[in-house]
Amino acid sequence: MGLATSGIYSGLDVETMITGLMQVERQPLVRLQKKEASYQAKISGLGSLLSSLSSFKNSLSTLKSGSILSMKAVSADNDVLTASAATTAASATYNIKVSNIASTQTIHSAAFTNETDEVADLSSFATQKLQIQVGASAPVAITIDAANNTLTGVKDAINSANAGVKASILNDGTGYRLVLSSTSTGAANRIVIQVDEDGNEVFDDADDTDMTGLSRLAFNPGSYDIDGNPVAGVINMTQSWAARDASLVINGLTVTKASNTLNDVITGVNISLKKDSAGSTLTVDVSTDTDSIKSKMNAFVYAYNSLSATIKDLKGSGTAKGVLGGDNIVSSIHSSIRGVTANSYNGVTLVDMGVSIDKLGVMSLDTTKFESKLSSDSASVMSMLNEMATSLETPLDGYIKAAIPDKQSGYKNTIKTITKRGLDMELRLSKTENLLRKKFENLDQQLAKLQGQGNYITQLQAQMKSIGGSK
Repeated sequence: MGLATSGIYSGLDVETMITGLMQVERQPLVRLQKKEASYQAKISGLGSLLSSLSSFKNSLSTLKSGSILSMKAVSADNDVLTASAATTAASATYNIKVSNIASTQTIHSAAFTNETDEVADLSSFATQKLQIQVGASAPVAITIDAANNTLTGVKDAINSANAGVKASILNDGTGYRLVLSSTSTGAANRIVIQVDEDGNEVFDDADDTDMTGLSRLAFNPGSYDIDGNPVAGVINMTQSWAARDASLVINGLTVTKASNTLNDVITGVNISLKKDSAGSTLTVDVSTDTDSIKSKMNAFVYAYNSLSATIKDLKGSGTAKGVLGGDNIVSSIHSSIRGVTANSYNGVTLVDMGVSIDKLGVMSLDTTKFESKLSSDSASVMSMLNEMATSLETPLDGYIKAAIPDKQSGYKNTIKTITKRGLDMELRLSKTENLLRKKFENLDQQLAKLQGQGNYITQLQAQMKSIGGSK
């Protein structure tokens, strides 16, 4: 808006006159701005449609044969074991007795007075080594020298070496003990510790197995008894917990595993052992997870209703047209999903499975009827849902990946053109307003001159009358 033009000389309400004239001049711009707002609303509406349609397609994808079928495994006692099932599992009941779970080996050293006590005698050999091996893994050598020759230093060096054991220090009341625990369960993952005190790279020499210096940590049993206790060899550390395999009986067959996670015993079933069953036998039931299937069906129904409500809102009604009323994409999508309940897929319809649509277009699921159909003929249910989902997937992808984004892009390009035209109009209107103000300003000045001349003539006439009256 330009500088105010007041009409000082003429007394005219110039500002009101200019405002009125400019309102007329701005009408094309106002119409253009309304058109831009309309296109923005269409883009937003298409965004809502795209979101609802994507959710609907995702719900369909979960109904395909590779996704809808779920199996579940239920343990009679989750404190003893938990179980889960993949789609490859077969329905069955398993009787399981857990004799013992797999455990890790734990060993500890003799007691030290303080955590800062030296472990190795470095007076003769300043650099010595520990070599740790767990099961069949590669042995790991750890250097012990003046920099780490304390109970704490040795503990830290072992933990830094990633040798398959975890080291800690425990004060049991008689002193500080170095405690080593294997990180892997099972009898095959027992710990071996060998010592090289004289630096000759030969471990377990006679001097490397005595009970002095670094040799106090040597642990290389030659054999174990039936309970997993070391009975021969070098045993300078004490075993406080034996490495054991998990042992259980499944349907009369004894199973032994190094781990408490059993994923290769029963096809498609994963079992996690927690503790022994104290001599009792418990069951694990593997069956079709109907709750999961019902949940997916309910999600499909919800997505359908959400999409239908979005389409209804975008199309509008007889009294109020929606932002996408008459849009061919909206009408096409509506037609695609409207017949979903009536269409037959492999000889079965959604109606046969308890799905219905009321007069308002709202879909619902009769879970009792669906469960009955699923129980009596699950194969036809799975086949029908898979066929329906597959048949709708391609056309829906066409809308989601191409038709809707392309239309949004077209509207955005139109808006760019409108915006440019609007800026050009604003510039022209500004020039028009400035021109009007100049014209009114000139008019005001001309009127002022005329008014001044009129006043002068009036004064002359008055003077002439005055002269005439004095004679």
